[in-house]
Amino acid sequence: MTLRPDLATALRQAQEIEISSYRKDGTLRRWVPIWSVPVGDAVYVRSAFGVDGGWYKWARITGVARVRANGLEADVTLVPDTTDEVQRLVDEGFETKYRGGADALRTMVTEPARSATVRLDPPA
Repeated sequence: MTLRPDLATALRQAQEIEISSYRKDGTLRRWVPIWSVPVGDAVYVRSAFGVDGGWYKWARITGVARVRANGLEADVTLVPDTTDEVQRLVDEGFETKYRGGADALRTMVTEPARSATVRLDPPA
């Protein structure tokens, strides 16, 4: 499954996107800035703090998050993918897109962050 083209483009082009998760009552938690990278036709994100990171932990409960980038906002399904090939490609994507952010980049290619790699798919 692929994201709608305008959202996929916005997520790929933005230096940072914002992500939020839903509370039980359906309201959104605070927005968190994160990085996104394209891999083939897909868009991937990681939690800098791994599976215990706030936005990730809450979004994984429902499998849904809300993202916004370049004026667009939409719900997405989070699909975990920690296969070796995807990890390599996402690492390369981060290293290419964010080569100027040395300290943050090092965090994003460590095992804790890699364990929280998810593909953004359209809502189910």
